[in-house]
Formats: sequence, C-alpha cells, structure tokens
Amino acid sequence: MNALHRPKRPWTRGLWSLIVCLLFGYATLHEVERLRFWEQLRILTWDVEGYHHYLPAAIIHHDLRDLSYVQALDSAVLHPGDPGQRRFGITRLPATGHDLIKYPCGTALFQLPLFLVAHAYAHLPGTAYAADGYSVPYQLAIGVSTALFVTFGLFLLRRLLLRHGDDRAAALALIAIGFGTNLFFYATAQPGMSHGYLFFLFALVLERTDQWHRTPRPGTAAVIGLALGLTVITRPVDGLVLLVPLCWNAWPGPALAAKKALVRAHPGHLLVLAACGLAAVLPQLAYWKATTGHFVFFSYVNEGFDFRDPHVLDGLFSYRKGWFVYSPLVALGAIGLVVMLADRRLRPLAIPVLAYFVPAVYVIFCWHDWAYGGSFGCRALVPALALLALPIATLSARVLALPKAAGLLYATVILAGVHLNLFQQGQYLATIIRWDGMTKARYWEVFGVDSWDRLTPFEP
Repeated sequence: MNALHRPKRPWTRGLWSLIVCLLFGYATLHEVERLRFWEQLRILTWDVEGYHHYLPAAIIHHDLRDLSYVQALDSAVLHPGDPGQRRFGITRLPATGHDLIKYPCGTALFQLPLFLVAHAYAHLPGTAYAADGYSVPYQLAIGVSTALFVTFGLFLLRRLLLRHGDDRAAALALIAIGFGTNLFFYATAQPGMSHGYLFFLFALVLERTDQWHRTPRPGTAAVIGLALGLTVITRPVDGLVLLVPLCWNAWPGPALAAKKALVRAHPGHLLVLAACGLAAVLPQLAYWKATTGHFVFFSYVNEGFDFRDPHVLDGLFSYRKGWFVYSPLVALGAIGLVVMLADRRLRPLAIPVLAYFVPAVYVIFCWHDWAYGGSFGCRALVPALALLALPIATLSARVLALPKAAGLLYATVILAGVHLNLFQQGQYLATIIRWDGMTKARYWEVFGVDSWDRLTPFEP
C-alpha cells in the first residue's frame, strides 16, 4: 500500500494510556516541586552525592582523580555537623595515591544534560547560587532529571503494550507500576539514585528488543547495545537484563526457529549491538584505568556478594524491606506472568522475563547488605518493574474480558494499591515507616497511621 494512502490510526488510539503517562509526568514534577528537597540541599546526600561527584569533579573542579575539594565541601556546605558522611563513597587507593569513586558513572551521564543547564544558570549575572556543582540549581536539576527519565520509561512501556494489546489494559498496567509501587518514590522523594534511570533503561531494552524482532534494523540494534552498556555502567548487576534480548522469542518451537532465522539473516546487527555496548562502557573503563591502573576494577571496597547466604525470601516478603510487602501490586505481575506462561502464544514473551528474574533475584539478595541500606521498600528491584508491564497488562486484559463486575473489582484493587503506596510514602517521609529495621509488629502498629500521636518510639 502506498504510504500516502495508508490509513491513519485514530488519534484516540491509546488515549487512556497516554493520559496515564502525562498524568505521571505532571505528578512527579509537581511532587518534586512540592517537597522542595532541592531548595533544602537534601538531594545531594549519601549515595546520590557519590553518583554525582563525576560531574563537578570533571567539569568544574578538574579534579576527577583526587577529589581534594570534597572534604571542605562536605564540612562547610552540605552536611555541617554530620561526621558520618565525610567523603562518603570515596576511597583513597594506596597503590596509586588517587581517590576512587565507588559508584559507576552511568547515573552521572544521565544527569549531565540538566547539570549543564544548571551550571549555565549559576553563571548568569545576578544569580545568587554558587557555580560549584552542588548548590540549589544543580540539586533541582537532579530532581527534574530523575522525574523525566522515569516518565520517558513509562512512555516506552506504553508503546510496547499498545503493540500487544488493549489500551485500557495498558493504562491499568501503567497505573499499577507508576503510582502503585515505590517507583514513584524514587522518581520524586529520593531522586538522583540509579534506580529511576535504570527503570528507563530496562524499558528501553524491552521495547527496542520487541521492535527489532518485528522489524530488524541496525539502528534498533545500536540502541539496544547502548542501553545494555549504559546499564552495566549504571549498576553492573543489572547487566543481567541482557537475558531479555537473548531469550526473546526463544521458546522451543516456531518462535525459536523464527528467532534463529532472524539472527542468521542479520549478523551485522549483532556486531553493531556489541560495538555500541562497548562504546557505552568506555568512559567507566577509562576512569578505572586512570584512578586504579586497571581497566576493570571492583570499586566497592570491603563490600560484596555472599552467594552461600542468599536472602531471597527476606528481600521479597519480609516486613523489613519485602518487595511484595511495600509494593503489593507487583503480585499482579507475578500472576500475569503465570497467565502468560500458561498460554502457548504468549509463552515466548514470558520466558525472557522469567529468565531475568530467576538469576537476578538470587544475585541481588546475595549482596552483603541485602536490604540495601536506607530505602522505602525494595529499591534494588525498582528497574525490574518495567519487565512486569506486559504480565500486568496481560492479566488486566483477561480480567476486562470478564463480566463488568470483575473489571470494577480489579480496578478497585489497583486503586487501593495506589492509595496504600502513596500513603506509605508519606509515612516514610514522616519517619513513621523507618528507612530500615521495620518489623511485623511495627508495620501493623503504624498501618494507616498518619501522625506520631500515640505511637511508641521506634525500636528496631
């Protein structure tokens, strides 16, 4: 058919899911503005400051290997009176005499565009803020950057879901993931962590992988490679998302035969993917070489994995940080994945999700601090929420095909989950839900409580 005469999709195609994405973008930016943590200099602290050091060190202070300015900055500007955070995440290496930032540089690369905007603003005549990389404009830039990239991730998932199903089902899935999990918290109340950017990368890998299997093009393969490389230098353990494109449409039978034929027909695309992935990790390799003398270096000194002592059940179900406890709507993803596995037509799309979760959940909860420090719920699995989009949308479509009462009940469950998530986020910010050490008794003591009145002191 001539492109000029190809029928156009009605503008209402995907309207509900579009509204959800736009609403999420507005809600996240509004929440960043409402909390005003950037104005209080509360964004660039602890891990977030560690991720961020690359930018001011390289662009402003020209001191990427020694970071001599950080001690004075921490003492005088960001954390006065707090001796616990001096040069947090920075290790002096006796072998080279240089300082090493333990965090990889991927998060800083995502923050770079708005960092440059903030830096230009700080240099305007009459501006009251220091152009040091850490003042109010830079902190606001991080808040906005995180909210935008998470929103972009939802738009990518919307595009994927509309290829595979109904707009209403897609909208329900995006509501559940965007508003009903701790993704919203990491897009707004604790911006600058790696997890929001990784959610975007997971969504990008998922959507582009699906597109390449439909219409293989070298540009699509290049984006997959870049996304995988950026994932590795943002949080190396999340490089396991490589299993998604590897296992896509790889279930034995016609799907696997079609995948093999596709790969054989486009071997050059795999080379493009690998080259772009390598190009993406080069900045990290160069930094390690310059500071440690090695192209590959384990920068988390005195930290690591204990593969003999996994805490999978704790990570998923405990009252301390359980994924299903603090984001119960992820259970819809687990149910939807079972539904997909039971359907022969959908099984090739479910296998890559399962292929990621099985090793990733084990490895993630073998980390020496399986609870991952101060966090609202399980922050380590925030990126993997993107992989639950298809399962939740599949489940939603099945329920919507039932009598109307079932759909209303299902929507009520999702809205209840959203309310619980946003309410508990408020509890966390008020320290009613603690950043760590929560117990079953404490969880139910504070359940539904929105103030400290009549609450006992917290004893973890």
